Amino acid sequence: MAKHFGSIMDFTRQRNDDIMRAYREKLALANYIVMPEIFEKVAESPARRFWVSEERAAVEVSRMLVGKPFSRMRQNKREMFEEIFRRYIALRDLYPDKSLFELVSTIVHQPAPKFYLTPRTVGEFIYRIKNGWYDKQFDRYRKPSCK
Repeated sequence: MAKHFGSIMDFTRQRNDDIMRAYREKLALANYIVMPEIFEKVAESPARRFWVSEERAAVEVSRMLVGKPFSRMRQNKREMFEEIFRRYIALRDLYPDKSLFELVSTIVHQPAPKFYLTPRTVGEFIYRIKNGWYDKQFDRYRKPSCK
């Protein structure tokens, strides 16, 4: 299954919107603004969904089903895939007729308990979003309009 730039851009924009939503919420609640603390609170905030593709999550769930260890995966990612796997096992029992991919697709679109990012990564995302870095990247893939 080929990836399309549109879907990557949509995913990235939605993830960035979710990060900025949590960021604005944490800023509004703060008595004092200490950015490293804000970034940590954002990282630990509930996310609108699991910010991973259905394909990648399905691959990791498949690996976990056959007992393959995670290959040099960061702790946050490992924790995220363990939560997706836990939900997969529960859903599989409820819907035994559904495919692994269908169940994983449902799960990644469910609210996630946190962003599964480090505070430093959250800070980098916010910096790039505020400075228009993503907009510049997206502009590179847009086709010039015909007039």
